[in-house]
Amino acid sequence: MNARLASGMAILVALIVVAAWPGAFTRFPRDYSDTIRSVETPSGTEWLFAPEAPSSYYPCGTDQYGYDILTRIVWGLRWTLGCVFLVAAARTVIGGTIGGVRALAGRPGGDRGLSPLSGIPSFVIAFFAIYPFSINSPWQGWRLFLFQCAILSLLDLGPIVGATAAKTSALLAAPFVEAASSCGAGNAWKFRRHVMPFLAEELLECFADQTVAVLQLVGRLGVFMLFIGGTTMSFDPLILNSATSEITGLIGLYRIRLLGARWMLVWPLVSYLLVLAGTRTFASGLRERERRRHRLYDAR
Repeated sequence: MNARLASGMAILVALIVVAAWPGAFTRFPRDYSDTIRSVETPSGTEWLFAPEAPSSYYPCGTDQYGYDILTRIVWGLRWTLGCVFLVAAARTVIGGTIGGVRALAGRPGGDRGLSPLSGIPSFVIAFFAIYPFSINSPWQGWRLFLFQCAILSLLDLGPIVGATAAKTSALLAAPFVEAASSCGAGNAWKFRRHVMPFLAEELLECFADQTVAVLQLVGRLGVFMLFIGGTTMSFDPLILNSATSEITGLIGLYRIRLLGARWMLVWPLVSYLLVLAGTRTFASGLRERERRRHRLYDAR
């Protein structure tokens, strides 16, 4: 295991622990809000109003509605990681399966079968597919989360299909696989016994790359107020909020605070960059390990 892979795994494991037990990392309950509070000082009682700057009481400060930003980040992390890992895994399984089937059928034709929408950015398709169901949706919560993940899982499958089909075709043409064919092995046997052990590393690397891609896509949706798990909207006054406090949603929610009360944007952005660093480092470490293995194999 190389240093990059170990670092990426350490970051992701730490984030998963925080997401699994959020109550252990914050002093306030979920959705805690306090718009005004009093503090006793030597000069008397002092009243503090939201948003509050970071302090010993609120390490990351509060937003304009009195929500503790650290609490929102900790409780929203599970939705971010859940979406990233679930969609990345679904894309890898779906794209890998289609690519493997094409190669076994003798049609490793890249992604031509998935090309009608290839000229449209995936963000545009995701936005128009998710938008009608995300604002004040009766599905808000895990049902909307699964629907959004299903939509995102069907995007950008072309490169995965093409890469898997090409890799599978190359393995099927290898001498040891041809030897198995001459002994009467069928496609199912060859794929399970000879192709899959070599293809597994390729799919694991694909999964790591997709976690980065999905995180970036979810971040773009958050900037346009489409939050994983749902967006709540009130009309008097007009207020948009994230139903799950998902991290990329908080960035979109607080982006207007760039010129004032910057801590509201800074801490969700730092959290997002930490998740991005973990996924990128993990993916880079896997690629480095694969290159080293190939060099060792070629040297023999």
